Amino acid sequence: MALLPATGTEIAMGKIRKAYNNVAPGAGQNITLSGTLGPNKGRSSGVQISMSSTFGGSTVPYTY
Repeated sequence: MALLPATGTEIAMGKIRKAYNNVAPGAGQNITLSGTLGPNKGRSSGVQISMSSTFGGSTVPYTY
């Protein structure tokens, strides 16, 4: 298990995605905060979430 950076530090959407599924996103691939990443935290697509407060400090299955 790995730990995502805490709230307020640098955190990137592509790295968050890789931390949950261990697949690096391809160049130009669209990653949406609630649609792509939200389901990893039990959030529905379209629900307003904050990247650092929702994901920061989370334990993930793969290295960030």
